[in-house]
Amino acid sequence: MNFATANTSATGPHIEVSLHSENQAWQPGSEQWIGILLEPEAEWHTYWQNPGDSGEAPSVTWSSDAKLQFGDIQWPIPKAIPVAHLVNYGYEGANLLMVPVQVPDNLNQDNITIEASLSWLVCKEDCIPGWADLTLTLPVSTPSQSSDSKPLFEEQRNSLPATQLLHGKFEVTEQHISVVFEPPVSSSWTLFPLRSDIVQHNQPQQQVSDNGQVTSVIPLSDYFVANNQSLRFLVSDGYRAYYLTADANAIGPGKGEDINLWLLIAMAFVGGLILNIMPCVLPVLSFKALSLSDTQMTLTKKLGYLTGVLVSFNVFAAIIIGLKESGNAVGWGFHMQEPAVIVALSFLFVYITLTLLDIGPTGAKYAGIGQSLIKGDSFASQFFTGVLAAVVASPCTAPFMAAALGVALLSDNLTALVIFNALALGFALPMTLLMLSKTFRQWLPKPGPWMNHFKIFLTFPMLATVVWLVWVFLGQSNASTQFVLMMALLLFALILWLASISKGIWQGLFQCSAIAFVFSAVYFSASVTPPTSAGDSNLVTFEKSYSPTKLAELKQENQVVLVNMTADWCITCKVNEQVAFSDKDVQTILQSQSVNYMVGDWTNKNAEILAFLQKYKRSGVPLYVIYGGSTYEKVLPQILTADMVIEAINQAKKEINHG
Repeated sequence: MNFATANTSATGPHIEVSLHSENQAWQPGSEQWIGILLEPEAEWHTYWQNPGDSGEAPSVTWSSDAKLQFGDIQWPIPKAIPVAHLVNYGYEGANLLMVPVQVPDNLNQDNITIEASLSWLVCKEDCIPGWADLTLTLPVSTPSQSSDSKPLFEEQRNSLPATQLLHGKFEVTEQHISVVFEPPVSSSWTLFPLRSDIVQHNQPQQQVSDNGQVTSVIPLSDYFVANNQSLRFLVSDGYRAYYLTADANAIGPGKGEDINLWLLIAMAFVGGLILNIMPCVLPVLSFKALSLSDTQMTLTKKLGYLTGVLVSFNVFAAIIIGLKESGNAVGWGFHMQEPAVIVALSFLFVYITLTLLDIGPTGAKYAGIGQSLIKGDSFASQFFTGVLAAVVASPCTAPFMAAALGVALLSDNLTALVIFNALALGFALPMTLLMLSKTFRQWLPKPGPWMNHFKIFLTFPMLATVVWLVWVFLGQSNASTQFVLMMALLLFALILWLASISKGIWQGLFQCSAIAFVFSAVYFSASVTPPTSAGDSNLVTFEKSYSPTKLAELKQENQVVLVNMTADWCITCKVNEQVAFSDKDVQTILQSQSVNYMVGDWTNKNAEILAFLQKYKRSGVPLYVIYGGSTYEKVLPQILTADMVIEAINQAKKEINHG
């Protein structure tokens, strides 16, 4: 236990905390003040709302036996506290965290009790956490009388930031952030960011004043991600402080990097073209080889595939934009992190396999469902083939496509839509040309018995896709849940086979059972929780799990670090792991003491990995970055060879030695 509590106060190692009220009673219909007093021992400190390089801000949860409304903590002006090579933001000595309380008019109680569930961290060179439940009971009376704590609150108000709000602009360069603002008075100002991932807290801030306007230039944090949103700072000269809201001024999509929009459109278009030959897409596109020999399709039908692809990619874009606008951060292939999506796709590919084997619904009422989805030459079949291809393509990231999509997800909504549509057009172009052009169709083999054999052959890549999806599901759940999914897929196939050999009411019952079976499985899979992380237990012994803190430490220690951002549902990642990272020479160099190999697994949602991807203007995996200390870094290609990896590591070593 880190405390011994006695109602309104608690004592922990190197600190005392207590709960105070500015008044002796609750006055109905008024705003009153309460506060948490933190009193660390000499040379020990507590933290501000942004603790800086390390530490943790105090937190409190309020409750009462009346309908009191508790406001936010009013943070006193902090100071920079150097600790070794780090800088923290906090308070040395006693400080009162004041909170406003709205007291309702209609109080029918004689006394009101409030409870504060408090946690804190007190540090010197080492840190000790603590927690306590503090309670305070005051009578209800009118008018309210001052308490003995009144001078404490009056003194604390003098150390609060001013109510005047400042507005400014910020720009981001490769290594710095510049913040421009007009302070009310001339002084030497320090900027305290309200977020911990904006600046390097332990680096000096350079300041230039010109005609009352101040420009502060601060080294940029390695983990800062520009998204054109406003940034908030506390501007302080040690005696007075103001909250500053800075809007993006001339910020680019990454770290001030100006990439021509037409170049991004071209990269997205070429990336879409290459996406057609990625292993996650080829099985689906192979279906159309069974019908492209038909030259009697109308123009509307021939454009069905293009329409399906365009609609799908625009739906993707709309969902991502909607999530961004609601404050969520997402990347390409984000839906593959949802177990329900993996389960739904597994059932879909089993259904496709059975359709190719001519097993499935045959009754007049249901016969057209499967046929219109993927087979035949109707507009619906072409459209849904485009939809299916787009969904399955989302885990893949083709070369030239990654940078364009990364910028799209960090840019304004119109730019994002333009880039997504360029990607969709590139993706749909080859199949659309085959449908529209007789010249291209002449390259296809003539119809014949081979098509029946080819149709059976296509069931194997479909089943391979099911195996892959079930394996991805294991990374999102556990072995028992994976076994349940495999049994569910087997029973689903059995039910469809029974439907194909049944007639009348029995056929309808089997078909309805199959549909209900799928919806039930998807519904229950939505509640599956990702497996608990076990550190490096799932990694090869020489691999390290990605940690932004550990990466920063290794760079500061002038180490060579290779970061591999991957995911189970990313086939390109798995190909690289087999082709490049499994090579004996690569394994040898990765296991050497002079190289640190860090792996970030994005199979399930992870905010730290997403921030790393966005830092390099990427929206998905794979991403490979090599570091040589804190002065050298290089992004490697998405398609790797063993020689590329070895050459990149050796180059990083040379950069360290020359530095």
